[in-house]
Amino acid sequence: MRRFLRILLCVVAALALAIVVLNWTYGRLPGEPKPRGSFVTVDGVRIHYIERPGGGTPVVLLHGLPGTAEDWNEVTPLLAGRRTIAIDRPGFGWSGDGYMKFHRQLEVLRALMQRLHVQRPIVVGHSYGGTMALGFAERYPGQARGLVLVDAAAAGTHVASFERLQSHFVNFLQLPVVRPIANATFSQLLRTITANIVDAEAFDPQPVAPAHKHRVLAINMTSGNLKAYAGEELEANGVFDRIDPRLGSIDVPAIVIQGEHDQLVKPVYGRRLAAELPDARLEMIHGGHMAPYTHPYTVAAAVGAVEQASRPRTAQPPKRRA
Repeated sequence: MRRFLRILLCVVAALALAIVVLNWTYGRLPGEPKPRGSFVTVDGVRIHYIERPGGGTPVVLLHGLPGTAEDWNEVTPLLAGRRTIAIDRPGFGWSGDGYMKFHRQLEVLRALMQRLHVQRPIVVGHSYGGTMALGFAERYPGQARGLVLVDAAAAGTHVASFERLQSHFVNFLQLPVVRPIANATFSQLLRTITANIVDAEAFDPQPVAPAHKHRVLAINMTSGNLKAYAGEELEANGVFDRIDPRLGSIDVPAIVIQGEHDQLVKPVYGRRLAAELPDARLEMIHGGHMAPYTHPYTVAAAVGAVEQASRPRTAQPPKRRA
């Protein structure tokens, strides 16, 4: 019996050592890069954003959960000539630190637009950024000229119990006493494996974009971003339950871009969202959840289509009678 226990302890110790070694080799997270773009403090919150100058209707771009302003790097060059502002939503990227409630994010977003003199933009939102775009248009009628909703989480989307349990565990790992111990022993490995699995699911059936994979590991796996991620996951179902009954009141031109193979926001929800918005058009695309990377031309074209749809129609002169 004692011999068996000694062998068992040796095996456990070997496994623990292997995990620690993997944690600092395969799982070791890359260093956080330097931000590019600009910072501004609004309502006491430091916001990071990337702006491209231009004219016409401005375009505000909101990333998903998690994400950064650089998730739009493939889209904004295709909007050359337009003013674009891609934002690190509060808590993500280099904006603030930790979780901010949904309604408070909308307040900060509006304050940021006012600070940057952005009037009636086209708001483009991906995934939970699409939820934010819907919330903004509903809460501030007349403030958005139109919406481009890319694999937007709404119209029946819900966070499953397993994901909510994961978020509680993420919060536990960010506790001041737990975090340094976990980081030194196993949490880098856990974060790397989890990020790779979720990225593969999000991009499927297309390959994962290397730039996105690197940003997730280098930026979104930092403590503040993880707190923001967990907080939004735990709040999301309540947000969906408040917004979904009000979709019919969001009467602005909208294009809903939905991946046919999206595993994170199922196609049924994209179709339902387009059907419930008063002035929306559905565009189904071949692919998964990451259209800003896999279909940037489709996203850019939708911006132009929404702007065209939002223009007042010129009255036709009456026909002369013969």
